[in-house]
Amino acid sequence: MSKPRPFRLLSLWFCMVLLAHAPLLQARPVARTILALYDGSTAADIRFTEVHRLAEMPLNHLGMVVRYRDIGAPLPALEELKDVHGVLVWEAASMKDPREFMEWAEKLMESGRQLVMVGGFGSGEEERGAEDEYGEEIERFWTRLGLRSGHDWIPFTYRTRIVYRDPQLVDFERRVGGVLPGYELLRVAEGRGYSGLKVRLGDDPSTDSDLVAITENGGWIASDYAYFYNEATETLQWYVNPFEFFNRALKLDGLPRPDTTTLAGRRIFFSHIDGDGWNNLTEIYPYRDRGVLSAEVVKQKIIETHPDLPVTVAPIAGDLDPAWHGSEKSMRVAREILALPQVEAGAHTYSHPFDWGFFAQADPDRERPFLGIYTRPWAEVEDSRREEAGESDYYRETGYQAPRAYAVKPFDLELETVGAIRFINTLLPPGKRVQIYQWSGDTNPFPAAIAAVRGAGVHNINGGDSRLDRKYPSYGWVSPLGRKVAGQLQVYASNSNENIYTDQWSEQFFGYRHLIRTLKNTETPLRIKPMGIYYHMYSGEKLSSLNAVLANLQYARSQAIIPVTTSHYAAVVEGFYSARIEQTGERRWSIGDRQALQTVRFDRALFSAVDMVQSRGVVGQHHYQGSLYVALDKAVPDAVVVLRERRESAEEPAAPVPYLIGSSWQVWGVEHRPGALRFQTAGFGNGDMTWKVPHAGNYVIDMTGETGVTERRTVSVSDSGKLRFTIQARAPRETVRVEIGYRQETV
Repeated sequence: MSKPRPFRLLSLWFCMVLLAHAPLLQARPVARTILALYDGSTAADIRFTEVHRLAEMPLNHLGMVVRYRDIGAPLPALEELKDVHGVLVWEAASMKDPREFMEWAEKLMESGRQLVMVGGFGSGEEERGAEDEYGEEIERFWTRLGLRSGHDWIPFTYRTRIVYRDPQLVDFERRVGGVLPGYELLRVAEGRGYSGLKVRLGDDPSTDSDLVAITENGGWIASDYAYFYNEATETLQWYVNPFEFFNRALKLDGLPRPDTTTLAGRRIFFSHIDGDGWNNLTEIYPYRDRGVLSAEVVKQKIIETHPDLPVTVAPIAGDLDPAWHGSEKSMRVAREILALPQVEAGAHTYSHPFDWGFFAQADPDRERPFLGIYTRPWAEVEDSRREEAGESDYYRETGYQAPRAYAVKPFDLELETVGAIRFINTLLPPGKRVQIYQWSGDTNPFPAAIAAVRGAGVHNINGGDSRLDRKYPSYGWVSPLGRKVAGQLQVYASNSNENIYTDQWSEQFFGYRHLIRTLKNTETPLRIKPMGIYYHMYSGEKLSSLNAVLANLQYARSQAIIPVTTSHYAAVVEGFYSARIEQTGERRWSIGDRQALQTVRFDRALFSAVDMVQSRGVVGQHHYQGSLYVALDKAVPDAVVVLRERRESAEEPAAPVPYLIGSSWQVWGVEHRPGALRFQTAGFGNGDMTWKVPHAGNYVIDMTGETGVTERRTVSVSDSGKLRFTIQARAPRETVRVEIGYRQETV
């Protein structure tokens, strides 16, 4: 038998490479949008809908973007829903004529999209009326969803008992029990789903009703069985596990989830300061007798003592501008703070609106009744109008004496947004520019305000006010990533600021210490938020508030974090909304249009690993909490992630090439060459990183900074295959080129 010729071997190798990298399936876009239908007659703003307050955060965690539509508006044609994975309807009782919706929903389910219903078409007499008028259509609708109607409403539940509960779906934060709310008789049709919570009237199985159910076409939660709320005590807790329920009902298992909490295998840390209280005189000894500003104390005691933790400082332009309420001293302090290398520049408005909605109408005369309240208002007002302002319904409705802090000039949206940015830019050293705009007051900007900020080329943040602690012991108090309104995106801060912990800065000035509990609870058992420390300049006014901020920063330093600027986090969130995922083969995806988002997560993935040879643009992987976090390379616009199985889960999986497990600096531009790994890296503080390498032995590491000087180090790696080293702190975000040499083995 003759030996194969060299060109035949080469051709065979070439074909194998093509097959290894060829998609096994035609590229198929992964739809990531959940269309939420809400009742616009009861919630004029999506912020006040139950979907936004309760469901959107778990859906974000599962990788889904929520789009809202008033259920009273015409329903979209199915052709408009190409990016829609499923539809969520939370209480449909407000529909004037549900027939149009039911016909539309049936076509939706026929197209393969999932439908989740929370609540039915009414309760009590409403339900009976709907049954009498639309009984045939309602029966057909429930059948299509996978349920069978008992055509009855049970208002009195003293004979009702729970006969089955799925602990993975219910009794999440509060156990279902006691006097049960009334419910509709609905049960899962045989072979078309399963129950999460089943009740029975007395001992008669024919009266069984499923109050929480997963069906082949979606899911169902009966009215008042999703969560518990006591208005008097503001107690809110989920009955249903929203993460598990939505994951099952929407069939999201196995999909890559764009993740906003993690970068380079570590939890994201960022911090930002609103300028409120900039000119307050501190009460802290020994500064209190020297006329020292609160902003100066924050500079000396917080910012300068933490050069390893970036912070975004956003002054109010009106607090600095001498033509408004500032002074040369205010501007001097601003220049000193904003010149610090770890400080990113932000803007926190010009006149500090409290009520953004008030200014959605461009009519200066609307503000005239309030002008008597302001110091140095833009116009004089009559005494009668001053009294009118002080006793107005406006205060009782909003809690604000006036719609903004300063009114030296009539409200001007361009001045408030672009003007504030331009003013702060005049105080910055060469090479720095304002990167982010931080919303003030009720943090509820109208679309034109968001558009003005985004048009100025800067990011935006604030709002959300997440807490998860003993006072607010529910994921229901954790906000989603942001708010999309009229095509504009407002990014929410990941945690509440000290104003929330101190009852609007009126008591318990130490209260911000309790942020640590929220930081812990949003990390375990699920990492659902990055670590954000967000406060105001008035925290430099009192010793207890200053110490609270310092305690939070000390806790952050004790954790495995990757510090980034606030604008970077905002860009990560923007990338979450824009990310495009295509499935190009079995367990193979292409991920693009992701901006600063560089992590995708696979849940329930203990026995999955990244195929580092077939993947492209993957920096590393890390298993955590049963999930697989995949770090992507920002230098590769369209990354390809290919998963493979692994047999054991005790250690990070082996691979023929080095990959990143975790780093406190960003890593990009990764190149695998024979016997060498090259990449670029930058960050704040020391660059601590851990790599998984193919085998034990000595590894030579060359680190070259922007000056061109190279430091060489040899690191010995044990059988664990973990290569750990630290790049000493340099100028913040100085790029370092790293090359790791390792022994090449013949396969």
